[in-house]
Amino acid sequence: MLKKVIIFLIVLALLILGGMKFFEADYARFCDETVPIFAYHRVEYKDDVYTMPPEQFDQQMQYLKEQGYQTIKLEDYVQGRREGKVFHKTCVVIFDDGYLDNLTYAAPIMQKYGFVGNMFMAVKFEGWPGYLDWHTQHDLLRYGWAEGSHTFDHEPLTKMSPEEVDYELERSMKYVRGIYNPAIGIAFSYPNGACNDRIAAPVEKAGYIAGVAGTVGVNTNKVPLMQLRRVNVFQNKPEDIGCFIYELHKAQLISYIAQTGIDPGWLLAWYHRIRG
Repeated sequence: MLKKVIIFLIVLALLILGGMKFFEADYARFCDETVPIFAYHRVEYKDDVYTMPPEQFDQQMQYLKEQGYQTIKLEDYVQGRREGKVFHKTCVVIFDDGYLDNLTYAAPIMQKYGFVGNMFMAVKFEGWPGYLDWHTQHDLLRYGWAEGSHTFDHEPLTKMSPEEVDYELERSMKYVRGIYNPAIGIAFSYPNGACNDRIAAPVEKAGYIAGVAGTVGVNTNKVPLMQLRRVNVFQNKPEDIGCFIYELHKAQLISYIAQTGIDPGWLLAWYHRIRG
């Protein structure tokens, strides 16, 4: 009897170990093949949660380079999805609003690592102090970046009427096309990340090829192109690369678990509750 119990325990241990190895291998594959979209606003010397100090931003780009990541334009991600491409260690880096420091700080740092970015312009800010104007947007494009729309007035579309939504989408699309107009089309980033099915539909109807929403996670070929997930990158105190790595791993884990049918929004809410 004792011999049978021992054999049973050995077999059980082997099954558990085998399951753990399978999980580790499958999770590693998932992380390699999914595409994180790192969402920034500013790269500047300013004490603000939405503003990343240049040295900290440089450290984050260096980490991605050392981990074997390559960056692509969002339009290239869309094209890859349409062609059924399997991505490997690929990411997208976006900047919302249209700040001038995307040109003066972010672009040169990214160029140092062979990276490109995607700037989403809130059109009404063009030429304001601290923002890009018509000429500097073209200077940014010379770094190999892409430009997309962040609406005209930078207000959450979820709070607007259908007519107001269409106006914002069409007006900003026309503006962006006057500066950057790739054959595949223009991408979109939702102001405040505010997006739902009601809003995603007119974004697609307006002719946008993709939309980056505020949902935390990474992107598989099953994530709707009009509601892509992001990794929010905020300034951390202290300035620690570990916080950046943590946000990436959190997004990857949320999306991996979501494959089981668990709502990633619920998981994120649970995560914030246990953090207090």
